[in-house]
Amino acid sequence: MKSKKKEIYNLFVKGVPIAQSRPRLGKYGNFYSNSPSVKAWKEEIMASFAGIRRPMITEAVHLKVYFYMPVPKGMKIDTKKDCYVPHIKTPDTDNLLKAVMDAITKVGVWKDDALVFWSEQIKWYAAEETGARIIIETGF
Repeated sequence: MKSKKKEIYNLFVKGVPIAQSRPRLGKYGNFYSNSPSVKAWKEEIMASFAGIRRPMITEAVHLKVYFYMPVPKGMKIDTKKDCYVPHIKTPDTDNLLKAVMDAITKVGVWKDDALVFWSEQIKWYAAEETGARIIIETGF
């Protein structure tokens, strides 16, 4: 059986990836979440997708997201030898991915993030520019 998989989106969103925070219970019983920085990151993602609108996805999705995180001040990365240094500190990849999926859903790229049946996410220290490479494939 031949695969009919096709890449629908492949774009790089510039900025510092921010994780989706968990909803918290406030002092008076109200729930709150989403710091201003998370909202700004999601808006950057939505703006990137809004510029290249295609029909809304309503089928199974393979989502790949490569996060390029800021390099700490004391860390040196040789861009010729160390292009891919794993980022093994917070934020967690699942929380980073949730922010991306929420933004993609809100901008209307797909009907619901439940369509994502397969996801791959990787965190690297950015040898050059921080942000996220987002690839969406369909046709399974």
